[in-house]
Amino acid sequence: MERPLRLLLVSFIADAPWTGMGRWTREIKAALEQLGHAVETWFAGDFPRTAALGRLGVLAFPIALAARLVARRKSFDAVVVHEPSGFWYGLLRRLDRGLPPLIAMCHNVESHHFRTMVRYTRRGLAAVSPLTRWRAPLLRHWQSDGTIKLADHVLCLSTVDAGYIAEQLGVAPTRVTRLVNGAATRDFVPRHASGGRAVLCVGGWLDVKGRRVLPRLWRRVREQVPEGRLTLAGTGAAPETVLSDFDPQDRDSIAVLPRVERAEEMRALYAASDVYLLCSLSEGSPLSLLEAMAASTATVATRVGGVPDLVTDGTHALLFDPEDIGGGAGLVSRLLRDPAEARRLGEAARQRARELTWGRAAAVLAGAARGVAGASGAG
Repeated sequence: MERPLRLLLVSFIADAPWTGMGRWTREIKAALEQLGHAVETWFAGDFPRTAALGRLGVLAFPIALAARLVARRKSFDAVVVHEPSGFWYGLLRRLDRGLPPLIAMCHNVESHHFRTMVRYTRRGLAAVSPLTRWRAPLLRHWQSDGTIKLADHVLCLSTVDAGYIAEQLGVAPTRVTRLVNGAATRDFVPRHASGGRAVLCVGGWLDVKGRRVLPRLWRRVREQVPEGRLTLAGTGAAPETVLSDFDPQDRDSIAVLPRVERAEEMRALYAASDVYLLCSLSEGSPLSLLEAMAASTATVATRVGGVPDLVTDGTHALLFDPEDIGGGAGLVSRLLRDPAEARRLGEAARQRARELTWGRAAAVLAGAARGVAGASGAG
């Protein structure tokens, strides 16, 4: 029988359950522990001096992390590090094979995401400034891409990113594994479309989450379904800031919730919604989409990143391209008018979500970790 692994999960973020990466870390840790593995997590709060540096902390953290990992070299069989933070440790690992193997975790490959956002800036759906176009490659991408190239193994969340890692970064496909996030269907009570007019969007009020897409799309939905209601959850921005981006005649149809901290509150929002709408320009394996599927909420989503890995268009959800705002609005309006189709899509989505468990995701991660640990003599 294979012995349990001692694993470390590292992300330079706040340990907050309402953030995507915070939830991911908690869920994957719990699932790995269910499989019998010992898991330790390090967040920004575990490096207070580095975190206190503010923006400079992002540059300093990979160095602080490498130093701490060298000091704790006997504690872990493998370390799973969010891609932007592992460069200096990856370099040390190349020089000292006695250090624990490095697995780069790519939630949305940073340089690929950046190229995507620059492309959408040209199309008027994002705004990447000239300064950012110069600064990001100079200060960040060499570290994030370097981590991926130096890592013993790479985990990513989409077929699109797996292709980019192999074709653009030159990493052998045998060193790349695609991991699909999980959905805890047991936590969600299935809903049945009731012919209501409630639409839910979840995510920060950011260009990448469709800040420049949604207001235009919602204007068109309201032209077709005037009684439509929209809830924006987890925007991280004040209601007045969010509403200012919408047409004045639509603002009374919109509720803005800057933060939803309790899981039961989020589940209630899915249960009260007839359609879940995802307008992102770039995604890995979006947890909110998986949650909507688990809740059997009919979904309309942009065809980006890992979304097509999770759902089949027309079977589990309806997909559209971000530039096709009119097409996306038409799909939302169609489901609001056709509860039978919404119910069909929601039920199929929930069945699909049953296949995408956190236990399955944890088994993929553990398999990659055991492979590199065994190759280094640690497993």
